[in-house]
Amino acid sequence: MKKFLTALLLLALPATANAVTLEEAARIALENNPSLQNTARSIEIAEKNFRIAQGNKGFSITASGSGNVSKTEGSPHGESLSARLRGSLPIYSGKRLESQIESAKVGIDISKFDYLQAQEDLIYNVARAYIDALENWENTRVYLQTEQNLAEHERNIGELYDAGAKAKIDLLRAQVETANAQQDTAKSHAAYEVSLTNLATLMAIDSISNLTVEHVATSLELGELESYLEQATETRADLKSDALKIDQSEYALEVARSGKRPSLSAEVSTGVGAQKSDWHITPDASAGLSASWNIFDSKVTENEIQKAEIEMQQLELKMQSDSNSVREEVISAYKNLKIALTRLRTTKKAVELAEEERYISVERYRAGEGILLDVLDSEVSLATARKNHVSATYDVARYKFDLSHAIGDTLAALT
Repeated sequence: MKKFLTALLLLALPATANAVTLEEAARIALENNPSLQNTARSIEIAEKNFRIAQGNKGFSITASGSGNVSKTEGSPHGESLSARLRGSLPIYSGKRLESQIESAKVGIDISKFDYLQAQEDLIYNVARAYIDALENWENTRVYLQTEQNLAEHERNIGELYDAGAKAKIDLLRAQVETANAQQDTAKSHAAYEVSLTNLATLMAIDSISNLTVEHVATSLELGELESYLEQATETRADLKSDALKIDQSEYALEVARSGKRPSLSAEVSTGVGAQKSDWHITPDASAGLSASWNIFDSKVTENEIQKAEIEMQQLELKMQSDSNSVREEVISAYKNLKIALTRLRTTKKAVELAEEERYISVERYRAGEGILLDVLDSEVSLATARKNHVSATYDVARYKFDLSHAIGDTLAALT
């Protein structure tokens, strides 16, 4: 059973020759992810809203018709038909129509920045899921190596026990440690498959049967914190979207204020009518200007203006809050990355020391000078050192993407 479990996990570990690279995973996600596709449709909607706003300022024609039957006591019933065409062109709307057009134009840019931010978020989430899968894979390899080491100890102790050179308690302890290591290996492999499932979901693929990952580069040169903060201010698509929403709210305020201004439009109409008496068709035509001015509306317009002002203030506060959050993200990612780079160096040295300790304890035990507890402790120390090094390695990769995402340039971290 022990050999079967080990062989099964060895077969299940990814073959890097057939692995999907992080760049490929991001590309597939950008092409297939339904949430991103849904966000892209928002650009089309914004463009339609702009055309609608433009159309409201243009010339419009409406057609109407009616037919009537009437009956008055003491007289025969009468019938009449009429048809009419009416054209209208707004001349002055108190800046309402113009503001709506400009607001819709800004809305297109907002939707484009929202789409860019959605792309950033998707690439970032793919990278995190990919790195999680890699870390779980490497941890599984560590657990599997520990399991194999303990199984080898168990085999050697079993031979010594059969020869009467070791007590049974040593054999039992070795068997228990091997069994525990098998459980750690199985749990770690399950975590690897879960992280692969998360990655597959982002890529919008149905199965993980052919999905494997490969190592990503962790080498980088870390610049100055202030340069990253400046770049975030200039690059973040969501901050640009926030600024445009404030601009859009100014147009919304102008639309509300237009309720206090007069409006003027030019109208032309033509039509025909006929009565049953002789069914003589009578044409007519007219043209003129139509003006309106809201004098009193129970403070509806005043409340709409105040509402628009409050909404503008909310957007300004949101941008300030988002700017603070971006600054916090950049600082946190920068410091985490800096610590991870230090950990990467120290954990590598710890692995070398733990390997030397294990070698000495094993040789002493074989020579009859050491005890089994020293051997098992050295295996635990080596496994811990290796897992710490794996954690540091992929924390570097993880925080590298955290920093790139925080400054709004996640795509650059792929290369």
